[in-house]
Amino acid sequence: MKTRAPAVSALVALGVVLSGTILAAPHAAAALGTITCALGTNVVQFDPGLTYAVQDTRITGQGLYTGCVATDPHITSGRSTIVGRGKLNCLTSDGSTVEKITWNTGEKSTVEYSFGVIVQPAGEAVAVVTGTVTEGKFAGSLVASPGALTTLNPLACSTPTGVQEIGGPVLLSLISL
Repeated sequence: MKTRAPAVSALVALGVVLSGTILAAPHAAAALGTITCALGTNVVQFDPGLTYAVQDTRITGQGLYTGCVATDPHITSGRSTIVGRGKLNCLTSDGSTVEKITWNTGEKSTVEYSFGVIVQPAGEAVAVVTGTVTEGKFAGSLVASPGALTTLNPLACSTPTGVQEIGGPVLLSLISL
């Protein structure tokens, strides 16, 4: 559990910096942006698991977003599935993912993320991924999602099976221009 404390602290600091008034004044944020979900979690799986060797890796995952404040007051939460590929290892990630979000209203959003190199020592990813809503509710919106996704066993990087799963808190913000 000690390995999660710095990552969570970094996420909180990053979330406050990026969201500015979003966390301080949610009703004002809804007028400025499209939607912000301050209480999110993601769990991401890797196949094959992450080791210290760069390899073509399949990415899958799930997201849960709550505490949402939106210009559409009916949207309060969402669930998602994540799929993607990339050249990944326990030190860096370079790839792309697609996240399909189903909001509590039944409406859907498809988000495409193309991330440059993300530094992730021992499989611990503290990063901001950015993307665009390409289909559905909020289409055309820009997306920023800072998160601190960690593994319970960073020593798995040195094993043949590697780090197969990371998870942790995220903030999701979709902003229409």
